[in-house]
Amino acid sequence: MFPLSTTSSPTGRSQLGFTLIEMVVTMVIVGILGVGITNFIGRSVQGYSDTAERQQLATIAWIVSEKVTRELRGALPNSISLSSGNTCIGIIPIAAGSDYLSVPIATASNTFEVVPFSNYDNADVSGERAAIYPNTLTNLYSLSNPGMISDLVDNLSAGTTTGAITVNLDSTHRFITDSPTKRVYMVQNPITYCFESGGFLYRYSGYGFQQALPSNGFTRTVVGSNLSNGLFAYTAGTLSRSGVITLSFNVVGDNTGGNATSHPIAQEVQIRNVP
Repeated sequence: MFPLSTTSSPTGRSQLGFTLIEMVVTMVIVGILGVGITNFIGRSVQGYSDTAERQQLATIAWIVSEKVTRELRGALPNSISLSSGNTCIGIIPIAAGSDYLSVPIATASNTFEVVPFSNYDNADVSGERAAIYPNTLTNLYSLSNPGMISDLVDNLSAGTTTGAITVNLDSTHRFITDSPTKRVYMVQNPITYCFESGGFLYRYSGYGFQQALPSNGFTRTVVGSNLSNGLFAYTAGTLSRSGVITLSFNVVGDNTGGNATSHPIAQEVQIRNVP
């Protein structure tokens, strides 16, 4: 507290009160304290907001990377297809894999025997097909007969060989050639991931066996938002290493004032290269 000043009135009596200088000094000090407190609170709130935004961006990056990586890792060998601008990638997902005892190569048939699949629901095979030795992208999406991918699987039943399973197809099929390792894959319909304008990553499905994404007749779901500069790259496998898909994008914050936070993400996914 400032001491009260003693002044004299025209009548000669003393009066107690603040001088103008004391009031101005008090107002200046209070103003300085107010500005300091305001800046402290503002910076604290801004720091909390920045932390929350970084956590949100990290969550978006993790969800997008994890979702896409899990599906790309299960791609059928040699089924990776990139768009012209590398903003889209298409694959044929694997549902299960095993070894076969024999498959129709010389003549067409609608049955063949395989070793039982592990971690696979034998009762639900709707929409799935058998793939044998997919050693090239050529004709992989055309479903030719003879071809590397069969017609739809109707059901699985007990095989005539002890412990084996018979794969029953909807129609007769002839595969192009044997797999050197007698490997068979159960595959699903192709899917495509696309980075598009507006900062979205979409997942397309339900368009059937087409290498190029059609203009309609598909199901589209949002995988992530607030994304920019999204690209895919693919390095084919060799005899000494697996194939690698590189997923890169930026996660951008909601700040529209020109200072939006941006985090670059680059994820590598190893792909099977043993058809």
